[in-house]
Amino acid sequence: MIPERGNKHILVVDDDPNIRRFLSESLRLYGYEVHSFEDAETALEDLDKHDFSLALLDILLPGTNGLQLCRKLRGIPKTSELPIIMMTAFYKQADHIQDAREQYGATDYLLKPFPLKTLHEKIDALLGAPATASESGRLNIEGNLSETAFPRILHNLYSLRATGLLHLQHNNLKKVVYIRNGYPIFVRSNLVREFLGQMLVRTGRLSDEALAESLEVSKQRNQRHGMALIEMGLLTPHQLNDALRTQVLDKLLDTFSWPEGKYRFAQAREFKKGITSIDLSPANLILQGLRDHANRDQVLKILEPHLEHYLQQAENPLYRFQEIQLSVNEQGILASCQGNKTLSEVLKRHLLSRKEAEPLLAALLTTGILVARMEPEVSKEEAGCDETEITRARRESFLKDYTWMMEQDYFTLLGVSESDSREQVRKSYYNLVKKYHPDRFFEQDTLPDLKDKVNALFQRISDAHETLSDANAKARYLNDRQGVKKSSTTNLENILQAETAFQKGLVLFRVKKYDKAQKVFAEALEISPNEAEYLMYQTWSAYKSNAKATAVIINTRKNLLRATELNPKLSLAHLFLGYICKDEGNEKEALRRFERAIQCNPHCTEALREIRLMSMRKEKGKKGLFGKMFS
Repeated sequence: MIPERGNKHILVVDDDPNIRRFLSESLRLYGYEVHSFEDAETALEDLDKHDFSLALLDILLPGTNGLQLCRKLRGIPKTSELPIIMMTAFYKQADHIQDAREQYGATDYLLKPFPLKTLHEKIDALLGAPATASESGRLNIEGNLSETAFPRILHNLYSLRATGLLHLQHNNLKKVVYIRNGYPIFVRSNLVREFLGQMLVRTGRLSDEALAESLEVSKQRNQRHGMALIEMGLLTPHQLNDALRTQVLDKLLDTFSWPEGKYRFAQAREFKKGITSIDLSPANLILQGLRDHANRDQVLKILEPHLEHYLQQAENPLYRFQEIQLSVNEQGILASCQGNKTLSEVLKRHLLSRKEAEPLLAALLTTGILVARMEPEVSKEEAGCDETEITRARRESFLKDYTWMMEQDYFTLLGVSESDSREQVRKSYYNLVKKYHPDRFFEQDTLPDLKDKVNALFQRISDAHETLSDANAKARYLNDRQGVKKSSTTNLENILQAETAFQKGLVLFRVKKYDKAQKVFAEALEISPNEAEYLMYQTWSAYKSNAKATAVIINTRKNLLRATELNPKLSLAHLFLGYICKDEGNEKEALRRFERAIQCNPHCTEALREIRLMSMRKEKGKKGLFGKMFS
């Protein structure tokens, strides 16, 4: 049942209709009465109709902006004490929010992108927490793609760091996009040509005959088609992994070609296990989709409202530094957007490459990497030629990046959190390398005077990667960054002690001294109880020391499942679970675990060997049964 909130009314003002829809529905699930508007003028007209408990205002509104609306609300007796939360994607405004509070009367602010959980935490702090958590319903948003295009929906979900299932339908075509923390990770489709086998045939990786045979084998063995292809020697685990990722990506990108249809987003917490995730940011997906799949009318629909607006690169680092892969020419187009040219003017400067410029600018506007302003940021004389203008713009763009990035700590610089894995740190590092490596940056030799700064920035990025990739160095960095006193070094010492114990345990584990290993792993686990690798190795070492004890088997299964919850990509945990299921005679579950291990790590030869042995036993059993029938 929805918790009662005393009929409290919340005013929401945002010019993005889909964001209003998400915010409103989310607040209604918590029992609030929500009144949403696209501009300040219509919101002010509604003030006399309700007694509002809180206002949620976007700063960038058409006409009267959010800050001006906030000041007006403070000047009205009825709303002079009203809690007001400002929403903004503009980093400088958020960075100087104290000035906004003093000048305009804002109570608090949210810097986009933000998760809905953060919004509710701020509202709870101002109005009081709900009596019970809102478990009775999940956020459920419906709409039409002709009104809110697919690229905009993806960006909205990124802005709200949403997790759930995005259902899409166009005529008889249906797709479901899995969204985790705002990132699309997987897609299901009912379109036959998007099935794995059909894709392999279409790309020449598989013949029609081999497809038919492999599907029959998959059916007979009651296993996934991909595993059948591996067992038959038609694909290697790496080739299957690449094919599955390509399949998922193609399913998603094809959706950009839909000019109309229906969508429904259903909030969720967990997904189907064993999916093959794509590894691209929403910004990269939106660029690829608009560039290669959307038609020109769809692109122009995004651009037309901004033709006379001035384009400027976003100040907000969470938008500006999204992972997006641009060609050299595309980088030049982006660099030329400095707030002193309208969209029409930028397009005129790239008449010969308009087919490239239009989808690029549509993607940059959709993702918030570029913002469209009513007035120019600065007034500057036109440069003598396009090349000079682009060079100057590249210089200004880099210096702006340099100034901000050199001031950030290592976590902010790489865009990772303290709890992110080494793999995520590596991925974020390589994304920055693509953009700021000195060799790539000076490939046109246009900014030689900035060489020292480029090298310094690249060195800081490299230092950040090296530090955060090493557990001991990371612990020391955290200690220094937080200014921990000498008397408070226990946490650092514990981290180092746990890592030392874990490495010692690995040595013992590799030489099969399981009893000693499990005791050392237990020391590491006691210090860091939520470290998946520690838990997995300690549990498996204890099992290998006494595999016949019922209590040990039960505890092993429970702890290995816990390890997969802490880290779903831990291939060895799935492998070990497969071994247990196999020993118990549960071959169906064992096969599923071995398959999952290969999906997590195509190098897991132990899992592949087990799958092949199980397949051989089945074939041998069938032949034996066939022989008895005719003996």
